[in-house]
Amino acid sequence: MKTPRSPWKALAGIALLACGAACAQTVAPNVAVPFYTAGDFMRGAYRFWYAPQAAAFAEQAGDLPTAVSAVCDADAGAAANKLEQARERWKSSALAWDRLSGVQIGPLVQRRSARQIDFTPTRPELIKRAIQAAPQDATAMESIGTPAKGLPALEWLLWSQPIAPATPACRYALQVAADIQREADTLAKAFDELAARPPGQSEESQGPAMSELINQWTGALERLRWAEMEKPRLAGSAQGGRNAVAYARGASGQTAARWAAQWQALRTLGASQAPEAPRPGAGLAPIETYLRGLGRNEPADQLAQSVGKADKALQNISPTNKAGMAAAGRSLADLKKLTEAEIAPALEVSIGFSDADGD
Repeated sequence: MKTPRSPWKALAGIALLACGAACAQTVAPNVAVPFYTAGDFMRGAYRFWYAPQAAAFAEQAGDLPTAVSAVCDADAGAAANKLEQARERWKSSALAWDRLSGVQIGPLVQRRSARQIDFTPTRPELIKRAIQAAPQDATAMESIGTPAKGLPALEWLLWSQPIAPATPACRYALQVAADIQREADTLAKAFDELAARPPGQSEESQGPAMSELINQWTGALERLRWAEMEKPRLAGSAQGGRNAVAYARGASGQTAARWAAQWQALRTLGASQAPEAPRPGAGLAPIETYLRGLGRNEPADQLAQSVGKADKALQNISPTNKAGMAAAGRSLADLKKLTEAEIAPALEVSIGFSDADGD
């Protein structure tokens, strides 16, 4: 069953998703910026980023089981077309997930959602064993290990070893798709509840939540730089590529799109995309704007400049553009260093190791 459309998705609007480097702006230092409490900052993040992204993921993932089922039920003449439709649905679901999980906080961390539905690297042997186990429902899927489930496993079943109608692999792919849908629905509900909290409710808990977001944002910079880009690039170059590490989403050709979606989350939460600061509770106040509201214009300026530099470096990069990847990696490293040295102290946040850090 598909999740009802979230009211927060409508509030955030399509413009936020479509906004790229062309509309990147910053709040001018001489423009009055409201003071934001940690609660204001988190409500903006929940209402105007996380709840809309979670709703978008649930909407896309809601059609995954139907698309895979259509492959399983197709006759010989329609199978290829149905497989292509399932692939397209997987792509849109994966991109929605990559935007939502670009900076993981709250329910994403508590539920370890990335491990549940985005475990990498793919483990083909475990997927084959799971196909033989033939789970039939959600309860049976709980006994299947995470490396054989989630978006990467379904990617393998759609591209690396494409499913065919009326086969055990296709029936297993349907269970994987349903498992993804369930997690997407749960996340959408959880972020909807956070977004719906009125000002003042659980206000004392928002300081740690703000600190978590800053930490996870910093860790996500390193994850994008190292785990997503540099580690596979360097492994592919060393020793003639004998120790090559596959890029995430490589089988589907969606690696560059994944990077762009993850960076979209980092950029949107990090630096202002609008010329004016929103009133508390009326819009997303990214980290830069939050700093300005506290009167910390100097680190806010540094953050805006560093995000802008990284944004330019990350435009149109792909695994085939090694020089571009290296430049992007340097920009991300500089941004992380700035966050640790200037931004976090300005917000009185201690940076520690998190699940978002690269390994």
